[in-house]
Amino acid sequence: MSDTGAEQAVADKLAQRKLWAKLFNYRAAREQARLGLEYASAMPYWLTIDPSSCCQLQCPFCPTGQRRNVRPNALMEPALFRAVMKQLGPSLLHADLMNWGEPMLHPDIFEFIALTKSYRVETLLSSNMNHLPEGGAEKLVLSGLDLLTVSIDGASQENYAKYRVGGDFNAAVENTARVASAKLKLGRSNPKITWQFLVFRHNEHEMDSARELAVQAGADEIGFTAPNLPFKPGIKDEWMSTLPKYALYDAEHFPERPPWEWDKTTDTEGKPLDINVDVYAGDKTRRPCLWPWTATAINPDGSVSPCCSVEERCHDFGTLAEHSFSAIWNNTQYRAARRHIAAYARGEKNSLPASPHACERCFSIGKSDFRFPHWWETDRLCAFPDPLAPHKDGK
Repeated sequence: MSDTGAEQAVADKLAQRKLWAKLFNYRAAREQARLGLEYASAMPYWLTIDPSSCCQLQCPFCPTGQRRNVRPNALMEPALFRAVMKQLGPSLLHADLMNWGEPMLHPDIFEFIALTKSYRVETLLSSNMNHLPEGGAEKLVLSGLDLLTVSIDGASQENYAKYRVGGDFNAAVENTARVASAKLKLGRSNPKITWQFLVFRHNEHEMDSARELAVQAGADEIGFTAPNLPFKPGIKDEWMSTLPKYALYDAEHFPERPPWEWDKTTDTEGKPLDINVDVYAGDKTRRPCLWPWTATAINPDGSVSPCCSVEERCHDFGTLAEHSFSAIWNNTQYRAARRHIAAYARGEKNSLPASPHACERCFSIGKSDFRFPHWWETDRLCAFPDPLAPHKDGK
């Protein structure tokens, strides 16, 4: 489906549900992104909110897993979560309750999901499923969660653990099956369970076996995903899939250092140079990034990132401890982001790898955008994201 057709499908579903305020905001946000406006009057309709920046695994490409300490380990305070939802819930269509940590480690995760649902928001939680608290399967189902993504990259402990270092393959599969069983027991169709399999060179031969295991565990679908890879020596040959469909990058131009470490990223006066960073495979068409007009990411400590890919706290755009979200949404950093991305999409600017600004230094503009799950783009009016109950003041 075309971008225009997909946008209309989302709008049609909101109209069918009579969610007029959300529909108006969605239309406004999309139009402001299309025009590349520097000031955004519409609020985000897509949220990544991270309940926990702690994780028990040590995945080699994750800053949390590698204990790089670029963000504080924290669990989001319930009062902060409630405040975020009070500000953003009325405009939201979708919320991802995860980012840099394992959300199932938060003791209030089920209450967070239920609160998000009370604002008539489609909810997604992504988990490594190595931890499921007592009664957690039933609580997850009863919370109203719409979508559960289980991250299991392999069909055996040996290949799974190469990336999910410290993880227990059997525990992840068994906990997934417990949630599927709880759905049957409670007579619920949600959460829809997606087994997510990051395709690497070492596990690509297990894709067929993983399909079978996903069915046995009760997953509704399995998704094979091309992973983002760090630019380091040996990564391409050791980790990049030999299957072109699951390799994001042009193998011939895959660098061994990230762009901000390249030579000649600044001029003689130390100002960032405009550089065309061409490392991706496939279509070279420039697409604007929707994040600064339509979405945001909020971390457990209340810091606000321009997108879910911003690893380091120093590149955040503000903190809710000091400012309201509406003040942050159109501050100097956000407006600079919109200017740069609009100019990039028009072909007037390239990446500025030496810039301290997260969006100016980004070389993945338009490559890591979000999109609604496929059922939003079909004629079928799916059961979710209908509300569980009318919102009652967020308490």
